Amino acid sequence: MDFTPNIVEIYTLYGIGSCLIFARIACRTKLVGVRGWHPDDYIIFLSWALYTAVTVVAHVFIIVAGGKHTSLLTHDQRRLMPPSQVPAWVYGSKIFMLGQMLYASIVWSLKFNMLFFYRRITRGLWVEKLIIPTLAFVAMTGIAVLLVFTCTCRPFYKLWQVWPDPGDHCEPQNYVFFLSVLLMNMVTDLIILLIPVPVIAPLHASLPRRLGLYALFGLGVFCMIAAVLRVVFVFALNQSGISAMWSIREDFVAVFVGQAPMVRPIFSRGFWTGGDRNDSYGKGSKAKSFGNRSAGIELDSNPDHSRHSRKGSSAGFGGKKKDPYSVTQIMSESQEEIVAGRAGDLERGRDAAGDDMHLTVEVKRVVHVESRETTPENKMEQRVEGWV
Repeated sequence: MDFTPNIVEIYTLYGIGSCLIFARIACRTKLVGVRGWHPDDYIIFLSWALYTAVTVVAHVFIIVAGGKHTSLLTHDQRRLMPPSQVPAWVYGSKIFMLGQMLYASIVWSLKFNMLFFYRRITRGLWVEKLIIPTLAFVAMTGIAVLLVFTCTCRPFYKLWQVWPDPGDHCEPQNYVFFLSVLLMNMVTDLIILLIPVPVIAPLHASLPRRLGLYALFGLGVFCMIAAVLRVVFVFALNQSGISAMWSIREDFVAVFVGQAPMVRPIFSRGFWTGGDRNDSYGKGSKAKSFGNRSAGIELDSNPDHSRHSRKGSSAGFGGKKKDPYSVTQIMSESQEEIVAGRAGDLERGRDAAGDDMHLTVEVKRVVHVESRETTPENKMEQRVEGWV
């Protein structure tokens, strides 16, 4: 194995992934403040810590352990191995198992991150009822993966035993580990991938806008492809020597897919200029009955939150701003204020001209009333306005 290119790739992927994570954190903090964080904003710190740990473990496995683990040994190689070489293979196998567990931990933490993100943007919609059962299912599959790792080979230390040969199930790289993780990974990814579909499909939006949303939320397909490639390259193509690298690549894809929707506002002009596309990219301002033509509506259906959003928010990392995925409704000026303002001007004109000035003012007001029923589709249109 050529170690230098692998090390370069590991740290390149780690650097890009870390930049995406911190860009997401900075984006969320700028838009809503630390007080506006939700569970997905906290979980990402755990994901980054695990991502850092697996990068270090991969470095140690390749450089220090020499990429050795007992799965690469044949029966005869185990039997004829000099005792002086055994500790190196034992150490490499332990590091390899640690890397596999960290790999699965990252992937599952990012699943929770995405589900809490979905819960936030679907609040008040019928799809929100699917989030909690899905969270429970993902948690159960995560526990199942842990049990597979710890119970497939008993006693556990046989996973790094060289001789006597412990058998196929007691190798760090075996079919049970890889196929079990792949199956549960694919099923949970597919469920998470399908959650936004029922609310995006009926949206009254242009075709390019809908395609953009499908592409944004459909990035999970790449996680599934990476998971399949990992198993195919290791077993079908017998490239077991690079299995650790495919775990690192899949982790990177999972990080990228999980953060892409969250850094989308960075590419909006309002994010950098403090513009008012949805009145959430700039600083909050106190609502007025006249002169302030827009007011943000929180994604949160909690009326207390809505009232807080209308009062404005304090700038900086400590203040709570409106959710970046809110919608701005353009409010028309009060007709009474318009009439009162014009009448005031006429009143002042009369005073300037003298008391003997008599004016006749005819005010004609036409009011158009339009009733529109609020539907789940309308709500989802508001929530996705900030992405496309």
